[in-house]
Amino acid sequence: MQIRLFHLKNSRSQRIIWFLEELELNYELTIKDHSVISKDKNSLHQLSKFPTLEIIEQEKTSVLAETSAILDYLSHLHPQLGPNSLSSQQLLNFYYWKNYCEATFIPDLVLKQIFHQIAERTPFPFRFIPKLLKYGFDQGYLNQSLQQQMRMIDEHLEQHAWLAGDQFTIADILMWFPLLACSQNYSQFKHIHRYLAQIENRPAFNNALIKGQWSASTFNAYWTTAW
Repeated sequence: MQIRLFHLKNSRSQRIIWFLEELELNYELTIKDHSVISKDKNSLHQLSKFPTLEIIEQEKTSVLAETSAILDYLSHLHPQLGPNSLSSQQLLNFYYWKNYCEATFIPDLVLKQIFHQIAERTPFPFRFIPKLLKYGFDQGYLNQSLQQQMRMIDEHLEQHAWLAGDQFTIADILMWFPLLACSQNYSQFKHIHRYLAQIENRPAFNNALIKGQWSASTFNAYWTTAW
């Protein structure tokens, strides 16, 4: 089976590279930059999604998008980081955090960025209007929601080395991106910062950063301004 990953720099698709590096799988990488993204198709997916996986097997080509779907598919083929060896309680943790990440955590985080981008792209004389809307939504919902979520994650990590328990899984790969985006604005959660430092010590993680052309400064600037 041949694998080609369409990856957008400093985006959530970085997590797929990390998974591939953890399992030492062979793959081809096509990298796109935000500055050259156009209305033309930039990946094989109909919606130009990143990440997109192109799979060639027995002369048949298939295309799969969405981070969770890609990780589920690859974990089915290569189950080392999946739920197979987890205990009953670890299994509950695994499925909760894996699904919570994409269903609850990231949507709130993306709302932060959407309101910021709307304000930035509004002509200057009228910019105060979306800024007021952003301020109201932040104060009325988003800030409190994200802080509650970070506290919940921090309390869980106080008792567990990894999200499922004592075993590193794809739940950790999924949660890394939103946790990193939030953590610079919530320095009080020491167990989350310990967890992120633990991730940074993984050789496969660092190999993935290099291959994916990750820029910490670009990422930090992008998410810090959303607050």
